[in-house]
Amino acid sequence: MKKLNFGCGTIIKKGYINVDMQKGKGIDKTFNFYKYPYPFKANSFDEVLIDNVLEHLENPWRIMREIWRICKKSAIVRIIVPYYNSYYAYADPTHVNYFNETSMEQTLGKVEYSHSNQKEKFEILELNSVPQRFLRFIPKLILNILKRFLGNIIVELRVRVKVVK
Repeated sequence: MKKLNFGCGTIIKKGYINVDMQKGKGIDKTFNFYKYPYPFKANSFDEVLIDNVLEHLENPWRIMREIWRICKKSAIVRIIVPYYNSYYAYADPTHVNYFNETSMEQTLGKVEYSHSNQKEKFEILELNSVPQRFLRFIPKLILNILKRFLGNIIVELRVRVKVVK
């Protein structure tokens, strides 16, 4: 099983090909994430981890299209991003994208207003909003109401998708 840790930074994962735009200890491959195609053959990976990366990159929709290309059919892609109105989303000045459930669905190609038929498809298996530690006891229904009005209730989105080819 071939696994990719996309945008690993300093978090090197054993059993993964660790890639980043910067060189560093434990990074297996360095390349420009804005230059397409990526230096991998199509249908190469069974699993891709994108942990706190998409919020730093311009045009995440285009990046996900390239991730789709390098993934095998039914590959699993796991994405973690800060929630759009959390402290963590705005604490880092290098963030250029802010995600909620709807914007994440659109990044993954679920766009209802488009007339074009996109071939790069992802089936969303999980789309979980993760609350602050001290709020995890509150029922999900109440959290879903509170998160619309109050910032920093939800701190991140955790997404698991399957590549559809």
